[in-house]
Amino acid sequence: MATAVSNSNDRTSLGTALRSIRKERDWSLADMATATGLSVSSLSKIENGQRSLTYDKLVQLAESLSVDISRLFTSGPARQPVEQFAGRRSVHRGGDGFEICANVYTYEYLAHDLIGKRFTPVLMDIHARSIDDFEEFVRHEGDELAYVLDGEIELHTEIYAPLKLKAGESVFFDSKVGHAYINVGDGPARILCVGSEAEAKGGDGVIPFAQDRRKPAE
Repeated sequence: MATAVSNSNDRTSLGTALRSIRKERDWSLADMATATGLSVSSLSKIENGQRSLTYDKLVQLAESLSVDISRLFTSGPARQPVEQFAGRRSVHRGGDGFEICANVYTYEYLAHDLIGKRFTPVLMDIHARSIDDFEEFVRHEGDELAYVLDGEIELHTEIYAPLKLKAGESVFFDSKVGHAYINVGDGPARILCVGSEAEAKGGDGVIPFAQDRRKPAE
């Protein structure tokens, strides 16, 4: 069962953002279902905060709607990118951004207000305690850097032996290789994960992170 998206009062929920996109296009739920491949029932639950989507599903949803992934984190109209991204910046403070809670990870998308990013920074709290918590490895185009901020993690991949990392240590790897993070310490574990795509669509570098057992959409 998918875990609900966690948002503080000043954060835009996925449901609010999705409803905003639908209203802008004067679509019914049936129209949205046709465009995204999600059922009317699933879309209704998402809009009403009763269902969430894992990150890979968010990426697929953004692609099906032909919007930048950041559009799913805001309720306002789509913004045009600044030419050549000159002089832009994004400041992240406590309570900002878009946080998603899943069984294996809780992850917070940083610089969520910028479109067309060349890389994607995400804070991840690692909840998984066993590789058996995953149905399959995560894999995507490009590279990935994981820097351990707190606790101790173990990186599992399909071609290397498990790698343990403590706070202050990091790993850089080809993210096309199937991978998953688990918490092997006594307490919480948090990492800063930065991913890039070799040929990101629209220059956005978004990558699928949390895999909440990859339950199919209803």
